[in-house]
Amino acid sequence: MCTFSRIVILFFLRSIVNQSITDAFRNNADECCETGRIEAERTKTCNMALQSLITEHNKNISTNCLFLTHICCLSNLRSYFCEEGLKSALRLLPCNQKKLDSKDSYQICCKCCELGIRAGRDKADCEPVAVLDERCGEQFTNCCLKAKSLNCDMGFQMDDDHQRCRDINECLSNPCPNTMQCENTPGSFRCIEGCEHGYTWSIKHGACRDIDECALNKHNCIFGHRCENMPGSYRCIRERNCGTGYQVDPVTQTCVDVDECEQDIDECGQVMIYYYNRIGEKARALSKCAPQNCTSGEKFNAFHGRCEKIQCRSGFSVTSLGKCVDVNECGQNPSPCKRSERCDNTPGSYRCVQTFTCASGLQMKDLECLDIDECAIGNHTCLSPATCKNTYGSFYCQCPTGFVSKHGTCVDDDECAGGNLVCPINSLCRNTPGSYACDCISGYKMIAERAFCEDINECEISPNTCEQRCINVQGSYYCLCNEGYRLNSDKQTCRDLDECSMIDNLCQYHCVNTLGSYKCICPSGFTIERGRHCQDIDECQIGTHNCLVNDVCVNLHGEFRCYSVQCPQGYEKIANNRCHLSTQWCNEHQNDTNLRCTNDKPMKYVYSFISIPAKIRRPTEIFRIRNSQLNINQHTEFDLRLINVNDSHKNLSQITVDNFQIKSFSPHNAYLMVLKELSPLQEIELEIQMKIFTNKILNSITIMKVLVYINQYNFYP
Repeated sequence: MCTFSRIVILFFLRSIVNQSITDAFRNNADECCETGRIEAERTKTCNMALQSLITEHNKNISTNCLFLTHICCLSNLRSYFCEEGLKSALRLLPCNQKKLDSKDSYQICCKCCELGIRAGRDKADCEPVAVLDERCGEQFTNCCLKAKSLNCDMGFQMDDDHQRCRDINECLSNPCPNTMQCENTPGSFRCIEGCEHGYTWSIKHGACRDIDECALNKHNCIFGHRCENMPGSYRCIRERNCGTGYQVDPVTQTCVDVDECEQDIDECGQVMIYYYNRIGEKARALSKCAPQNCTSGEKFNAFHGRCEKIQCRSGFSVTSLGKCVDVNECGQNPSPCKRSERCDNTPGSYRCVQTFTCASGLQMKDLECLDIDECAIGNHTCLSPATCKNTYGSFYCQCPTGFVSKHGTCVDDDECAGGNLVCPINSLCRNTPGSYACDCISGYKMIAERAFCEDINECEISPNTCEQRCINVQGSYYCLCNEGYRLNSDKQTCRDLDECSMIDNLCQYHCVNTLGSYKCICPSGFTIERGRHCQDIDECQIGTHNCLVNDVCVNLHGEFRCYSVQCPQGYEKIANNRCHLSTQWCNEHQNDTNLRCTNDKPMKYVYSFISIPAKIRRPTEIFRIRNSQLNINQHTEFDLRLINVNDSHKNLSQITVDNFQIKSFSPHNAYLMVLKELSPLQEIELEIQMKIFTNKILNSITIMKVLVYINQYNFYP
C-alpha cells in the first residue's frame, strides 16, 4: 500500500510539471519571440546556441520556446538582409555576391530592385513583370519609378555603362602628406602613418615623434628594473640587487653568476647547503650552494633564498607538485547542498540548483539525483580498444592517443575534418596518420611551420609583370593602367584610349587625342576655358579693336565689327547708338506740311546689336523691351519689320520676318523671339516700331533698329 501511494504521487507531480511547462510556453510566447528578434538585430546571425537563450528563471519553458525564438530570429534576419539589398541597389552599387551565403533574401531583393532600376533608366514600362512574385514585383515597380532621380554617393562615380556606381580611387591624386601613406576606402580614403619603429605621427607637429614606451607602459621591464626612454626605443635598468652568488651585468642589466672559487668565497648562508668537490689527490674547495629541500606545500623563493608556504586562493588546494587545483566541493560527503538540490562545481566554488526531475544519466533516490555509473554496470557502448570513463550523468569512450571515437569505434583523429580551424589563415589542412600538416594556398608562403602564411608580393618579385602599374593583393595581384589608358585582354599591357571618339561632345569645338589624354581646340578669336569650353574674346571690352571714337564696336563670336550710326534728317545723335528728334528742327519746319513734327513722327531711333549662334534652341528670346516708367493709363503696341538680310557667304538667304516674332507680356513690355533656324554668316536688320498710347490716344513712337549677326561656329553645349 505504501509503494502504490508513492507511485501515484510521482505520477501526479509529473503531470503538474508537464502542464506548467505548456502553460509557461503559451504565457511567454511574446518573450521567446522578442529574444529571437534581439539576437537577429544584435549579431545579424541566428547561430547562437539555443540553450543559452533561456534565462535561469525560465528553464521550464522547454524546447517549444527554443524553436519559437529561432523562428522569430530567422524572420527578422530575412527582413534585415532584404533592406540591405534594396539599399545597395538604390545606391547604384553592385549586389555583393559574398552576401549570398545563407542570406538569399539580400540577393533576391537587391536583384529585383536592380532590374527595376535598369528598366527605369531604359525608359521602359514600370508595371510589374507577370513572372515575378508579388513582393519582387512591388520592389521592381518602386525602384523603376525612382531610377531617374538616382545618383552616385560622394566618393563614387558612374560606370561606363551608366548603370552602376564604382568607387573613386582618391589615392591616385596623392591627397596625403609626403610622410604618410594613402589607403583607398569605399567612397573615401585615409592617410596612414609612415613612421619608423618606435616613432608615431604627430598631427600637432606634422612630423614623426618618439614614442615614450616608459610613460605609456609599453615596455617589458620586469619587477626590480626601471624603464628609461631612448630615441625610438627604451632600456631597462636594474634597481635591486641580484641576491647571493649573483651580480648585475653593467651592459645587459641582467644577473650573472659570481665565480666564488676565483674570489675565494665559500659562504652559502644559513638556508643554503654547501658542497665540496675533490679533483685528483689535492682537495680544492669549489664553492657550490644549492637550495634546501622544501617540504610538501612549500616552494623555494630564489630571490629571498628561503622556502615559503604556497598560498592558494579560496576554493583551491595545493598538490604535491606545488600547483593550485580546484576543490570539488560537490564531491565532499556530506554534500554542501540540500537533498532536493543538485550541486554544480564551479572554479573555486559551487552552486546548488533546485530540480524536480533528474536528467539523463541520473536516478532519483530520496529526492536526490544520483549518478548512474554506466561503466560499472556495463550499460555503455564503448568498443575495444576504447575504455569507458564514467562522468556525472553520462560517460565517454576514451581512445588511445591519436585516435578519436566515431560511432563507437576508435578511428584516426582527422584534425582537418572540422575545416581549417587548426591551420593559419590562407592555408589548407592535410591530414597525416596521427597528425596533420598545413600547406599555404597559391600566392602565399609559409614563414614558420604551422605558424603564418605570408602573402607573396608578385609585384616585387617580377617588376615587369605589368606594363604600367602592378597592385599586389592578398594571394594574388592585378595590373592597372595610368589614367587615359585601358588594360588589354592579356590583363598586363595597356593601350591608349581615344577619348575623342569614345565620348561625344567631349570638347565644345574640336577634340585632339594625345597619349594618355586629349586636348580641346578652339577657333581663332576664342580662348579655352575649364579645359573644354570656348570662351569668346570680347575685343570691344578689352580694347583690342580698331573702331573710331564715334563708332559702335560690336563684339561677335570670334571677331568684332565697327558700326557707324547715321541719324535720319531732323534727328540729333545721343551717345553712339541713339538718335533723338531735334527740337530746333521741329521749330524750323512747323509750317511745312510734309516735314513738320507730329505724333506720327518717331521721337527717337535706338540701335541695338545682337550676336547669336545659328543652331540655338527655338523658340529663344534674343532681345527684351522694358517700359517701367509707363503708368496704368498707358499701353504699348509693337510692329516688327524685316529691313535687310546680308548673306555674305552664299547670297542664298531665305530669311523672312516669319523667322522672328514679337511677343508682348505685362502691360508695356515685349520679347523678340527666334522661331526658325537661321543660317550662319548672315547679318539681319530688323525694325521694331513701338507706339505708346495714353488713354487710347497716340502719345509717341520709338523706332528700334536691331542688327542680328549669325555666327559661323556651332559649339557643343
